[in-house]
This record gives sequence, C-alpha cells and structure tokens, in this order.
Amino acid sequence: MVHRSLLTILAVLALGFTVEASISAVNLQVGDSYLIRNAENGAEALVRSIYGDKQTMAISGPNKGKWISESGKTVDSSNFQLFQNGSVLLKSARRIDSGTYQKYPNPIIRIGDIGYAPPVLIIAVKDGYDY
Repeated sequence: MVHRSLLTILAVLALGFTVEASISAVNLQVGDSYLIRNAENGAEALVRSIYGDKQTMAISGPNKGKWISESGKTVDSSNFQLFQNGSVLLKSARRIDSGTYQKYPNPIIRIGDIGYAPPVLIIAVKDGYDY
C-alpha cells in the first residue's frame, strides 16, 4: 500500500514538471543574443507570432532560414541564423522580436489519456526602460 501511494505521488510530481516545461519565457534586453532551440528534433519549421503577425521559418527547402508572413511575403531575416540541427540564433534582439516561438508541427503532448500544451517559448525584449 505504501509503495502504491509513493508511486502515485511520484507520478503526479513528474506530470507537474512536464506541464511547467511546456511553456518557457525569456526576458532579453535590446541587443542581446539568444539561441532558440524549439525547432530541433525533426521539426519542419519554426513559427513565431509577433504583434499579431504569424511568420514561419522553414528548416529546409527554398525558404530555408527566411521568415515568411502568412500572406507569403518574405520578412527581413538578417537578424537570425538557422543552424543545421534546427536551432535558430537571434543575433541582436529588437523589441519587434517579442512574441511566441514554437516548432511546426507542434502536437499536443499526451501522457496516457491526458493532453498537455505543446512546448512554446515566449520572448520579451525590453529596451531598459520601464513602461
């Protein structure tokens, strides 16, 4: 009986850590660099939502390493560097880079019958002033 209770407690704790790991946030100052690792491990693309605009950076193909808007227009991508493993380096953060970043496809994580939000990175870029 004690073993079953202990296993239940450990399972609940493990699930709690999984949920917390699904969403991560980083606060950057203007000019900071940051390595975005969300698109590693077999992702087709990295998707970001910034200021209401959804943009996609393909890991391979003709648009490899370029941000493409939902309307199909190429967005300035010179501030980003795509690596072969799917990592993307944000070379010098700008306030416009604030938003959410996630891999595509980014399926719901399932553990048994329970589904958890897929991993999402929230980047907040500040210029050193409090607003």
